[in-house]
Parts: sequence; C-alpha cells; structure tokens
Amino acid sequence: MAEDERTTWSLDGLSSRWQALSNPKKVSVIVLVTAFFITVFFLGQFIARPRMAPLFSGLEPADAGKIAGKLQEMGVHYSLANEGRTILVGQDRVYDVRIQLASDGSLIGGGVGFELFDQTKLGATDFNRRLDYQRALQEELRRTIVQLDEVEQARVHLALPEQSIFIQDSANPSASIVLKLSPFSRLKKEQIRGIVYLVAGSVEHLQAGDVTVIDTQGNILSDLVDVLDPSAQLAESALRQLDVKRTFEKELEQRMQKTLERVLGPGQAVAMMTAEFDFDSRETTIITFGNEGVLRSHSLLEESFEGTEGAVPAEAGTGSNIPGYVFSQAGGDAKYERRDETSNYEINEITERQVMAPGRLLSLHAAVIVNDKGGKLTTAQLQQIHDIVVSAIGFQDERGDSISVQGMNFDTSHVDEARVAFDEAKQQEMIRWYVNIGAVILASLIVFFALFRMFRKRHEDSLDAELAKLSRPVAVENQPLEEQQELSEEQQMHQRVRQMADSEPEAVAYLLRTWLTDE
Repeated sequence: MAEDERTTWSLDGLSSRWQALSNPKKVSVIVLVTAFFITVFFLGQFIARPRMAPLFSGLEPADAGKIAGKLQEMGVHYSLANEGRTILVGQDRVYDVRIQLASDGSLIGGGVGFELFDQTKLGATDFNRRLDYQRALQEELRRTIVQLDEVEQARVHLALPEQSIFIQDSANPSASIVLKLSPFSRLKKEQIRGIVYLVAGSVEHLQAGDVTVIDTQGNILSDLVDVLDPSAQLAESALRQLDVKRTFEKELEQRMQKTLERVLGPGQAVAMMTAEFDFDSRETTIITFGNEGVLRSHSLLEESFEGTEGAVPAEAGTGSNIPGYVFSQAGGDAKYERRDETSNYEINEITERQVMAPGRLLSLHAAVIVNDKGGKLTTAQLQQIHDIVVSAIGFQDERGDSISVQGMNFDTSHVDEARVAFDEAKQQEMIRWYVNIGAVILASLIVFFALFRMFRKRHEDSLDAELAKLSRPVAVENQPLEEQQELSEEQQMHQRVRQMADSEPEAVAYLLRTWLTDE
C-alpha cells in the first residue's frame, strides 16, 4: 500500500513538475530525450556491427564482380565502398578470405600459369598446346612484373609466330606490356630496362628492341630507355660517371666548408673541389722470369766391369747383337766403367694478374678562399688553413694533388642590406605590436570609464530616490505625531537626515563626497 502511494506521489510529482514548465522548456526536454534515444540507438548499432576492413582496393569492375561472386559462394558477408572499387569484409576474416581466394585462383587480375599443364588433356592439338604455353608464359611474366612495388597491375601480350622450316619465312616474336602503376609512383629507367630484358630473356628468339612497355595513361615507357643504340648507352654511362664525380666533390666540399666555418665562422670561407677519376676498366697480366731454373727431374745411370783374359762385354748396340760377330779383346786385365747423368730444368716463371676496377681517383685539386677582412688575415693563419685542408682531403703529392688557399675581401653588401631590411622589418613589427597593445589598452580604458560612469549614474539615481523619500513626511520614532507637526519643515528635514545617517551611514557619506566634488 505504501509502495502504491509512493508511486502515485512520484507520478503526480512528475506530472505537476511537467505542467509547471513553460512551453520552451517542454520543447527542450522533448528534443533532449529524443536525441538521447537516437544516440543510444545508433551507438548500439555501431557497437553491434562487425568491424570491416578492406580486402582489396582499386579494383576494376570485372575483378570486383568476380570476387563478389566468389564471396557469395563462400557465404562471407561483405560490403562495397569507393564506387565499388573497394571490397570490405570482417576485420577478423581478412587474411583467411584472402588466402582462400588465392588458393582458388580468384585474386584480382589472376590467371593460370604453368600449373595449366598439371592436368593432361587428351586429344589436344599442337595449336592448343602452343596456345596453352603462350597463356601460361604470359601469366608467369605478369606475376613476376607485379612484384615491383611501383606496379599495381600488369598485362603481358606475346606474339609468338609459328616456326617454319624455311629461314626466309621465319618471323621474330614480339611482346607488349601494359602497366598500371600505384598512385604517385614512377618507374626508374633501370626498372623499365629490367622489365624489357626480363621479357626478352624469357621468350625464345625475342630481342629487347621488340618489347614495348606502356602504362595505363598511354605513355610509351620503353622509349625512355634505348636498349639497342650503343651511343645512347655510352651517353648514359657518361652521365652516371659525372654524377659519381660530382657527388664525390660535393661530399668533400661540405666537409671542408663545415670545418672552416667552425674555425672562421659562418660565411667566412668558400671551398671548391675538383676530382679527376679514371673510369676505364683494365686487366693486366705480368709474367716474370727468374735468373735460375728450377730442377724438374734428375736421372743417373752407372755401369762398371772388371775381369782378365776374357771378352769385355760390348756396349749395347747393333755390333754386339749381330749373330756370328764376337767382340774380342787382347788378353790381360780388363776394366769397364760408364756413368750417364741427366737433369731437366724448368724456367722460373711468376705470373701476376691485376684487374683495376673503374672509378680510380687520379688527383684532387682544392681551392679555398678566406675572407681577409681588410688585411686582418696573416700569413701564419693562411698557412694553418692550408695545413687543415691538406689533412682534411688526404693530400698526396705523388698523385699530383694541388691546393690553393687565398685571402680576399668578401663582398658583404647584400648581407648588410639584408641586415638593414631585417632590422627595419623588426622595428616595424615592434611598432605594430606597440600600436596594437596601445589600442587594446585604450579600448579597455574607454570600456572601464564607460562602465564606471554607468555604475556611478545608477548609484546617483538610487541616492536621488533616497533623498526623494526623505523629502516626504515620515514618523519619527519615540516622538508624538502632534509634536512632529508643530516642528518646522527645516527641523523635520534635519531629523530625517539624522535618521538616514543612523540607518545608512555609508550612503550619506558617499552623497556628501559627491556634493563636495560637484561644488
């Protein structure tokens, strides 16, 4: 029973409060409650909705339709964005879906490579086999080209003529490549040349000059690099050599400039470097022969015989081997000895092979100009700067290096003019700053005095109202009305002033000060 009464009281209180509100407040409460429920509704939908992430972006309509159909077959919820060029799926399923599409061959621009020959087709003709080989080769080349970071998509078209038994009827193959580059990307000449030689090396009898590379804007990229003209290649090589030379010189100049500025100050010295390089490639073979030979082999043969009254064995040869011929010798002691020694020598030879890479530094030439400041730079200081430069660039006299250090007066007129202009601009900026500060202070003072006068006027009006009240007859405490009426008007005024001074002394004091100030 108590709960019902409490509920009834609460509802009655709310109803009474609602009725007590004005119409604008009722409208505000209704708008706030409606906005609250709408916010809660959309916030709940946002929290309950799965978070989507891009599966693929920048798709062509055909590729987007193919992937969308595959996602429908897989039962994957997706949404389209960016005019159908971007497909979004649940954030937790992006990589899983992408792997499934890759395994099914459904990726953007995807085709069939050499896996086309994994299945044997019965009854296939030579034409079908050649066509399948061409399709597979084009896809393999496309997969390789899109590995470049700057290339988003690629199409490769090969024109492979049929082989003929007659040489005069044979034709050379050709290739055309269409590239879709990533936004704000640009291929370098080396990358374009690499694509051309990649395709030329992958197709039999295909020359680099028969490969055409264009982009989706219709620009012929293969014209930027001439792969057949030797003079163009030499000119490009010369430009690269000049870049190497200038980069080396700038590096030395920066090192010298920083070193001199730390010693002399900013803008007090100028350093210029000139380097001479040898970009020729050389290979040298040096053969040196020694004065003495080297023993290669040595052989020694010794024979000896001693005897009496007998035939001495004849020497090996024809005479001793002919039948019927007997070698005889007079009787007596006989002795035979033979020694045969052979030594073979080789020539002492030393072979040295030297390969000199291009880019060898031949000589360095340095020119340093120091601000003399009207003859303040002494000869000893110039010599010290010369020694610093010698140590900094690695000076070698035997290499033909040269260094020139001179002291001259620098033209600093432009620096002085810039400094004067900077000082003037700074002074004008300070003046503008002071003017702005003064304007703000003046405006503040005007507002302050206006407010002061307004409050003073209001206070004076209130005092005038109080005085008007005093001018009316009032009853004085502890005094009969008959006595008050017998008093004169001046005496009654004095009594009222005393009564006001007792009740409001501060207001009376301020009024008196105002009167004195006005007089």
